Amino acid sequence: MDFVSSQTFANLQTAYQDELMASSRYRFFAARADEDGKKSVAMSFGRMADRAMIHASVCLKMQHGGVLPTTLENLRAAAKCEFGEWTHKYYICAQTAREEGFLESAALFDRLADISRYHNVCFCNLADALSEERLFRREEDTVWMCLACGYVHTHMAAPEKCPVCGKAQGWFEDLSGGE
Repeated sequence: MDFVSSQTFANLQTAYQDELMASSRYRFFAARADEDGKKSVAMSFGRMADRAMIHASVCLKMQHGGVLPTTLENLRAAAKCEFGEWTHKYYICAQTAREEGFLESAALFDRLADISRYHNVCFCNLADALSEERLFRREEDTVWMCLACGYVHTHMAAPEKCPVCGKAQGWFEDLSGGE
């Protein structure tokens, strides 16, 4: 039997989604416990959220043979998900909310669709830049900043290594907004 079409694969997907939802829910609960002055409860929720995230990671990796796909594959998958959200999922949710008279919810779904559209474009641009080996290189001088220490470097390419903190090139961000 093909693993991807198996019930086991579907169960791993369900467990992954459930663990992600639990992690998020526990983060929200921790924030509320903090607001209520219940720090020990907030910390317990935080620990449980961390554990649920680890469980989700294990389930996702099992779906992919024990390792996560490459960054490029993940960027493409993320772009595909965001595309589906803004072109289909949130559009239908907004339409349903309008039909049912929940205009505030419809407006929220419309805004979420706009955000998903932006995320789709960002992921596509990052994937294209990575696949074309221009993620850390430009054709003109660009301002690059080290995300770890804040070192700023102006050049056509981000430095291979930050001269201040030693972080690798992957820690540099293009401040021009080009990608």
